Amino acid sequence: MDSRRRNIIKTSVLSSIAKLLVEARNSYKKSNSVRSKRYTKMAFDLLKKHRARLPPELKNSFCRKCLLIWIPDSTMTIAYDRKNHCLRVTCTCGHNKRI
Repeated sequence: MDSRRRNIIKTSVLSSIAKLLVEARNSYKKSNSVRSKRYTKMAFDLLKKHRARLPPELKNSFCRKCLLIWIPDSTMTIAYDRKNHCLRVTCTCGHNKRI
């Protein structure tokens, strides 16, 4: 496959993923968590299929274990880890991530 074509596909996939994550956030705010998880799963499947690399602001926007969109104080808690000097994000499912 031509590298130019591959770049065009990856940029369109990344824009689709960004739109899906925005829709997931909006769906969760409208108290429809099932639809929110479905949008996040669709975005994650696109990510795996095209082997795209997400920018950090999108990479840290959902839980990779339960596919729940992260909204501060609603679906996740943030704490500073003094031992490792980093932020620790804890999802409602119990999954931890260091940022």
